[in-house]
Amino acid sequence: MKTPRESQIERYMVRRVERIGGICFKFVSPGRVGVPDRVVVLPGGEVIFVEIKAPGGVLSPMQVRVHKCLKALTAEVKTFWNTDQIDRYFPIEEQEDRT
Repeated sequence: MKTPRESQIERYMVRRVERIGGICFKFVSPGRVGVPDRVVVLPGGEVIFVEIKAPGGVLSPMQVRVHKCLKALTAEVKTFWNTDQIDRYFPIEEQEDRT
């Protein structure tokens, strides 16, 4: 089986977050290296900074530094390497059949 590319994992996460009612912004900070790829806003106001890596990918030293800085400010920062991790972190509640 072919290893998914980072862009494929990122698209999967965007669709998953939208399916549970959230918004997934692409995060670009000109002049600032190491910022996470996405800012996820979930229903209820939860905000999560998300870094996506392909399986086997590693965070750069600057990414590690920025993640530590954000966490020190009590921000939620997650790194995902595959769709299974995304599924576990953003579960979809099964609807009961009420008919």
